[in-house]
Amino acid sequence: MYTKDDEFSAWLLEEQKVNPETVSKDQTRKLFSKFVEDYNTGTLPHEKYYNLARYEARMTMLRSGETLPAEDTAYDFASDVASHVKSIKSAAPVTDLSATYSRGEVEELRRVQRERVQVGKMKVLGMDVKTNMGVRMVDGDDD
Repeated sequence: MYTKDDEFSAWLLEEQKVNPETVSKDQTRKLFSKFVEDYNTGTLPHEKYYNLARYEARMTMLRSGETLPAEDTAYDFASDVASHVKSIKSAAPVTDLSATYSRGEVEELRRVQRERVQVGKMKVLGMDVKTNMGVRMVDGDDD
């Protein structure tokens, strides 16, 4: 029925003191929405309601006398920064100069942008606009 059906059933029995088999579908839906809200906000009263299978596996290991694997859940800022710096250093530098513009081309693009802004303002005011304003004219080679 739900992905977290086992956790939901355990929560119903242990926290709400309700038998899941005797609850109507409408009441189940309302209780499940409450469970999901607590699940998403991280306010469930016990860790087993987040992942029941993992909790039961840990409890089985404890009961049988095995040692639990170390949980490395702490965030290590230094290692994160080091891996980020390493990824930046390993990135190939941009050597493709075909994507760069000359000073004249940049000035031409700025002029066209200013004209486009001016055309927009003129249209808002209801003025007539020349058709070649705000258009970049490319000189063709006559070969």
